[in-house]
Amino acid sequence: MQIKVPPGNNDDLREARVQRLVAFATASMEGAAGTGGINGEMTILAVARSGESPVARALIALRPVLAAGGVKVRVVFSDEDATIDPFVAGSDDGCALGLPEMRIVRDSRLREAHEQLIVGRVSVWFGDCLRRDIHRRDLFEQYLADAPEAAAAAARAFEQLWSRTEPCLTLAALASDSLTALAGRKPGNAGPTGTALC
Repeated sequence: MQIKVPPGNNDDLREARVQRLVAFATASMEGAAGTGGINGEMTILAVARSGESPVARALIALRPVLAAGGVKVRVVFSDEDATIDPFVAGSDDGCALGLPEMRIVRDSRLREAHEQLIVGRVSVWFGDCLRRDIHRRDLFEQYLADAPEAAAAAARAFEQLWSRTEPCLTLAALASDSLTALAGRKPGNAGPTGTALC
């Protein structure tokens, strides 16, 4: 399904897009729960331009539901700016809801990818290209709610992108005295799993 965007306020359009993504992910998770596919067995994969992208904001809105269901979240961001920190904080509970695994695209050639939200094994949403200005009004969206083949292809593409990105360590994770305090730190800018350095 492709959404045609009527003229209107850009902020209202972005908020409507966030709400559609929340509804889409919620329906997909409920469908998976009906077939026994949730309760720690589900993973959501996302590709977002920044922490302000509708897909990232939808994940923030869903954090209590995701934490309650034990849903794992892995996100690739293309912009390495301060908007990722609000994504990590996400809510008043902050890290109490659990941090997603996050990585950053540093190779500009990889920014031809589209924003994505892959929920479980059957649902996938595609959005604008990562190079596209987030403030444009003519937004592209495609929702595939029951498309296991498309979701599997998108998941394979996500894994390829993930393997070519770098870990990202957020400012929140640097609250301790130094980087040496981070357990599991590896040489060569490879931080511990689930942390991010931008």
